[in-house]
Amino acid sequence: MEEDFEQLNPVESEEGNENITNEIPFNPNDININIVPRNVGQLVEMLEYNEILIPRYQRLPNLWDLKKKSRFIESLMLSLPIPLFYFDEGMDKKWRVIDGLQRISTLEHFILSGQKQDTISENHEPFKLQDLEFRTEYNGKYWTDLPKDVQRRISTNQITINLIGKGTPDQVKFNIFSRINQGGIELAPQEIRTALFQGYRIDFLEELLSTDSPEGILFLTATDNSIPSKRQQDLDFITRFITFYLLDYNIYEPDMDSFLTKGTKKIPIESEKQTEIKTAFRESMKLSFDIFGRDAFRKRRDISDKRKPINKPLFEIISVFFAKCSNDTREAILGDKLNFIEQFRQIQLNEKFWSAITTGTASKDRVKLRHDDFKKLIDRYTV
Repeated sequence: MEEDFEQLNPVESEEGNENITNEIPFNPNDININIVPRNVGQLVEMLEYNEILIPRYQRLPNLWDLKKKSRFIESLMLSLPIPLFYFDEGMDKKWRVIDGLQRISTLEHFILSGQKQDTISENHEPFKLQDLEFRTEYNGKYWTDLPKDVQRRISTNQITINLIGKGTPDQVKFNIFSRINQGGIELAPQEIRTALFQGYRIDFLEELLSTDSPEGILFLTATDNSIPSKRQQDLDFITRFITFYLLDYNIYEPDMDSFLTKGTKKIPIESEKQTEIKTAFRESMKLSFDIFGRDAFRKRRDISDKRKPINKPLFEIISVFFAKCSNDTREAILGDKLNFIEQFRQIQLNEKFWSAITTGTASKDRVKLRHDDFKKLIDRYTV
């Protein structure tokens, strides 16, 4: 029963954070959105020349099934109006998809991949139309099978784009992402950050997760392979680590998603600084597993308690403080392993600390409290 519960709940939910909002809201005057007219053919051309970037998470299959994709293409055949697209214009002048991910991917997979069937990859495989409602004569057809007049009607279909201007502050972009992604597949906060920071920052975070890297292997070992990659939950944990590693917890201001956005932006581009972080992360994951074993990052107030799911606030404090320890301090903790575990269990018996890792965990007071209390424990071993 214990393992079944953990499989159903691999990560403990953070309750009570719904009403914890950003204490420093953005300036509405920073919003810069322009309306840009385009047609479908122009969007496909921009995709072809990599002028539109689709976040990697969007390339996961089956977010839209073939029926829904086909019905969207049929809407274009019928010249029906389609919803607005939202894009973010980066400093490199490339457009990042904000809203309309499924629609733009459908265009990529049906039209662009249909035109280049000899160079497709698994995630770009063209599809045949199916379950059409009105133009049933085109069921089973690829893009290249459609008559030229139908292709032309699709390509010339007019669309309206809201383009967020380059230079718009990241927090403004994050808020816009959050507000407009209220459709059938609402983006998780980490997915929004991935879209915002495509490039070396996300590449670096993903490297810490990769099973081809020593960091990724140690992360999987320390977490007992319990954190799902679905909807980028594992990447969210890594972002939590990197943010509190790079930013002092004493400057934390709610909300948590805003703080994680700031932390992601702080990821250095210099290889030597990235190497330093990787080394610290490896040491942290190794010490976490050496001390707690399969119990790492899980709440335990009594030695007879059933094994709990991974707790994100505990991962936050343990991973960061273990990463910042000196080698001598790590050796001192490991040499007093059983006593360290017992002292940590005693901390969890304190109701204030327990609340700080259980309910309303994103409030300023509770973030500070859990970091302060764990730091005091680490300081006892500081050499």
